[in-house]
Amino acid sequence: MTEKKKNKKKKNITPSKTEGSAGQADEENFEFIIVSITGQTWHFETSSFEERDSWVQAIESQILASLQCCESSKNKARMDSQSEAVAIQAIRNAKGNNFCVDCNSPNPTWASLNLGALICIECSGIHRNLGTHLSRVRSLDLDDWPLELTLVLTSIGNEMANSIWEMTTHGRTKPNPDSSREERESWIRAKYEQRLFLAPLKSPGISLVKQLYKAVQDKNLSSVLLLLAHSNKEQINSATGDRERRTALHLACELPHVVITQLLVWYGVDVKAKDINGHTALFNARRAGSQECVDILLQHGCPNEPTSSMSTPILRRKSSCSSIIRTDSRTALV
Repeated sequence: MTEKKKNKKKKNITPSKTEGSAGQADEENFEFIIVSITGQTWHFETSSFEERDSWVQAIESQILASLQCCESSKNKARMDSQSEAVAIQAIRNAKGNNFCVDCNSPNPTWASLNLGALICIECSGIHRNLGTHLSRVRSLDLDDWPLELTLVLTSIGNEMANSIWEMTTHGRTKPNPDSSREERESWIRAKYEQRLFLAPLKSPGISLVKQLYKAVQDKNLSSVLLLLAHSNKEQINSATGDRERRTALHLACELPHVVITQLLVWYGVDVKAKDINGHTALFNARRAGSQECVDILLQHGCPNEPTSSMSTPILRRKSSCSSIIRTDSRTALV
């Protein structure tokens, strides 16, 4: 626009002195126009060629920076979208997840988080009515899937879930994709609310608290799920009886095991429980370097202990060393 205006002014200049002087004065009024994509225009005028070019260069730089920022945001959104798509596909690929865990409808699009299973849209409504203490419902397509939730669904899956919650049906017929809502609800309530089909404990003579602690220690996810299904809050929150008076949550965060930590929290473990040293599980999660476990605990109301409380016993033990690295999973200091 600037060059056209300049050329137009040059054409209007005549040879006469008077007109030439006027033309020269007119040519010194350098102008430029900004036109938006919506058609709006802004007309600017400067006193010199250098000033005009300086303004044009500054404005073009700002436009370029803005475009680059927009492109960067688009790329980030695209990458986030792709990452989530990969995560959801990984959930769908877990064993048994191609059919609803309760009625065998194909390609279920809803999930029960604490059960680690996929359910169809018809069964999802019934699961919501059970309450979040029995089933936490989430959409694969409509909700966000942070890492800890993805890990739970990919680690369990419908096959493992039904090996626990649907071990023996006592001759009852499982619903199918064509079953009525009443038939589905009767089955789902019998399965999760009344626990009629639940697999039995493997060691009924041993304290459930001790079994749970041992299963967490062994990172045996299926055993942890079975024991949680048989437990109540009092049992889940009982100390293990060891000298440090830790709960299963302390141990899960010490390992660290993100999936078991998340499951324990969902099943009602007390995130504020302290061991004999006055530490919550947050201390163990931070010492293990697991940000995922830390995030889970903080999101569910665990007090945010000052990190300074972590360093005291560690520095006392190895005060002469400025850098310590241990290969076991319980301690990693730098």
